[in-house]
Amino acid sequence: MRERRSRTRKAAMGENLIGRVAVVTGASKGIGAAIAESLAAEGCRLVLAARSADRLEKMAEELRARYRVEVLSVPTDISDERQARNLVETAAAHFGCVDILINNAGMGIYGAIDELNLDDLRHVFEVNFFGPLAALQEAVVLMRRQGGGTIVNVSSIVGRFPQPLGGGYTATKFALQGASGAARAELKRDNIDLILVCPGLTETEFSQNSRISVPGAEHRQGERHSLGRGVEPAKVGRRTVKAIRRGEREVYITLFDRFLVLAATLLPGLFQWALVYVTRYRRRRFEEDGANE
Repeated sequence: MRERRSRTRKAAMGENLIGRVAVVTGASKGIGAAIAESLAAEGCRLVLAARSADRLEKMAEELRARYRVEVLSVPTDISDERQARNLVETAAAHFGCVDILINNAGMGIYGAIDELNLDDLRHVFEVNFFGPLAALQEAVVLMRRQGGGTIVNVSSIVGRFPQPLGGGYTATKFALQGASGAARAELKRDNIDLILVCPGLTETEFSQNSRISVPGAEHRQGERHSLGRGVEPAKVGRRTVKAIRRGEREVYITLFDRFLVLAATLLPGLFQWALVYVTRYRRRRFEEDGANE
């Protein structure tokens, strides 16, 4: 009976997402907002989570008006395990189920590994790894009971190779990807799909919201430090929904992202040389920007 119910639920997910309940963290801006909008366009009922209550409710109002779907906003600090678990419980209490969990909330940290403030790094791990893991654990209990579901962990291409002066952030994504791979195998029998979405550079406020853990440069928090412009968040949102429909395993947004990961895997020596060059370039930018203040 359980197998039949699981197959039926998965078939329904594959055909359409109308009426499905999706929880999206980090939903007030950037990739999270884009994924929420793409899900709303499919007819999903949404639970949006982020720290900024005002910005979150504004996003909820826009989606209700534009797509005529039910949207619940739940202000949440995902770095707090209790709040992460409560988010999923609140969604289930309101809608009766949780079909899709999007673990998108995250933040970066800039600084060389030997100089990182460990308190800063611990906080980024709470946001990028422990919070999503707590939400996942809570969602799995519900999804097992209801016969299946989908969990999407939004990682990054730098979860596949080291990022110069961003090794702390890379470490959090390595951890998320490792846990995701294990969970995917463990949850297969429960009809729960686990999808890993690995965006590359995306045009968001991410770099401005990253922790600056470079001694003497902490006051530059809020500046833009990315190496260039990236893809529009809407592209990530659409690709994520497509992956949910298909039950994909791992998703890259552009061919260039795939190329970088492939190069890091197949040509580690050459890739390491390139990383050394990038390290010098990024250090020089920090120093020059600091001198111009």
